[in-house]
Amino acid sequence: MKQLSMPDYPSLSRALEDTSLSLHASEVHGVICGVLSGNPKSKVDWEKLVTGKEDPAATHELLQNLFTASQKQLDEFLFEFQLILPPDTDVLPARAEALTLWCQGYLTGLKLAGVQLVGRSAGDVTEAINDIVEIAKMNYEDVVASEEDEAAYVELVEYVRMAAVLIYQDMHEDAHAVNNHLH
Repeated sequence: MKQLSMPDYPSLSRALEDTSLSLHASEVHGVICGVLSGNPKSKVDWEKLVTGKEDPAATHELLQNLFTASQKQLDEFLFEFQLILPPDTDVLPARAEALTLWCQGYLTGLKLAGVQLVGRSAGDVTEAINDIVEIAKMNYEDVVASEEDEAAYVELVEYVRMAAVLIYQDMHEDAHAVNNHLH
């Protein structure tokens, strides 16, 4: 069986340039992770959503690999699950913008999968979703290349990464409990 690997940020960015929408690579990964967290068997045509129309075969294969690899990492609670973001060599405001776009994409993916985002009962998942909403609104233009902002960015990335894993695990435990109860 062929080992699937996550595409890196530059590869995904280049592939998305060939699509009609040319969405940001981080946003696309967020959409995929949101759909996976909410309902991996969803009939949502997420690929058409992120490409705009029929995509080139190479882009289709890359996106399918991204979907499958992300699902495997989230499903197995793999610590190597990482958000697809620009490399650390990029300027901090660009990385912060990518993080906000990842969060926006993630929330879009959750919504597409039928996850209620507003008016949820209190709990860890609701708190995590609310925090991702706030990070998605972050004003990345105010970010400066300072040690303090760099440290804050690293903490936010780690928080979002762990929140995505928490949400995925919680949503799938709930679905598993419902399925076992029905049998």
